[in-house]
Amino acid sequence: MMPDPVGLLASFTAPIHIGTTHASLLWMFPLLAAISVIYKVTKMRVFFFGRFARDVLVLFITISLFMIGAMAALNVIVWYVTG
Repeated sequence: MMPDPVGLLASFTAPIHIGTTHASLLWMFPLLAAISVIYKVTKMRVFFFGRFARDVLVLFITISLFMIGAMAALNVIVWYVTG
């Protein structure tokens, strides 16, 4: 049975409230994992699972470290400007 298209579209008008706590920043990691997997799948010509898993892990760690570094830098800038 197919879902009602209007009901499906209406579900996007009430997003899930995640909040702005420190723990809510952990929702970044599943998103980064999905981005890493999808990006590597689309870029591989020949699929080897070992190489794929290693490349996904390296990309995930690289993006995570960049995001954490950018977050820390922006936090320091805001602290300096407002303090």
